[in-house]
Amino acid sequence: METVLEVGGSLEHDGDGLVRYTVRLSNGDFAACTSAWGNVGDHLQLAEALQGFPASTDATASYAFGNPGTGHCQLELFCTDYLGHVGLWATFESTYPIGRSEQHETARLFMRCDPASIDTFIAELRGFVSGSPNRARLLGLGP
Repeated sequence: METVLEVGGSLEHDGDGLVRYTVRLSNGDFAACTSAWGNVGDHLQLAEALQGFPASTDATASYAFGNPGTGHCQLELFCTDYLGHVGLWATFESTYPIGRSEQHETARLFMRCDPASIDTFIAELRGFVSGSPNRARLLGLGP
């Protein structure tokens, strides 16, 4: 099974501009997913942060969906070699705490991808339409 990072959301809100995004990373062995509240244009900010990435072999980029304690996903990207391959660490925090505690389940997953897949991911993010079941997929490389 392929490794895939997915960002999705309908961009629907009740006039306050807050929308629910879903961020998921999965491979053949494991998957992590969280729902995170954000602003209606957060997906475009992620697309902007990734535009032209990686520009150099020491390039890095990071982006966070949501806020700690209410569903959160931190994405950290970096160039792994002179061919422009990219490594991505995704740190997930569950939307709700465990039981009656203040603790949230967390997971940290890694994936590799190439610059062309980032360009496709950016195009899909920019294509989100309010009221539609939007989804952008970043396809990973093998292990």
